[in-house]
Amino acid sequence: MAVLEKKGETPLDLIERGLAALPTWVAGLRVEDLGPAVIRMRQIADRNEAVSAEAVRRFEKSGAWAQDGATDMIAWLKSNGKLSGGAAMERVAMARQLEKLPETARAFQRGDLGYQHVAIMTRTAERVGTGVFKEEEASLLQTATTMDPGRFAVEAKKFEIRVDEAAALAETNRAYSRRYLHLSEPRDGLVYLEGRVDAEGGAVVKTALEALMPPPPHDDDRSAEQRR
Repeated sequence: MAVLEKKGETPLDLIERGLAALPTWVAGLRVEDLGPAVIRMRQIADRNEAVSAEAVRRFEKSGAWAQDGATDMIAWLKSNGKLSGGAAMERVAMARQLEKLPETARAFQRGDLGYQHVAIMTRTAERVGTGVFKEEEASLLQTATTMDPGRFAVEAKKFEIRVDEAAALAETNRAYSRRYLHLSEPRDGLVYLEGRVDAEGGAVVKTALEALMPPPPHDDDRSAEQRR
């Protein structure tokens, strides 16, 4: 379904009209076309986050958020952007770092990286220092494009350890010491599992599960959670 631009319409207006038409378009897709559509929608969402990061950066610098009575940009995003405090903080921190990392910012806007990859990149840059990070930025960007966020988080942590082994090791040890796995006694025919693992352990578990989860047959109506 084509969405034609109207006179005087902004790109955001066009996007909103496109989103209004999207559910009907998706409902009419053949099953074999749904996968590519899902991937494309995910890519579009990530590119939108990239442009949004630039808008957040400029808006924070302007100080205009104070006109709404907010104490800072994070509080403004939390109140007006329907975000949790953690999500608002992550986006503001990302916007600040991307200004210092133009290569990463350009890759994000092109769609070469997803939001989670960039979040890992900017957190790592914040921890090790932008100057040190930029020395390896090109290499880390190349690595990020070949890995899912879970595996890339492990590689980013390895880089961080090389840069500041003592500090990174202390943080890794704190994460390691917080690991746990709880299995409940059978109740109502179910056993409840709850746990927490460090980044490397999480990547191992994710990889092991994915190896046991080939693409489901068409008549398999279980959710991904049920298949796991």
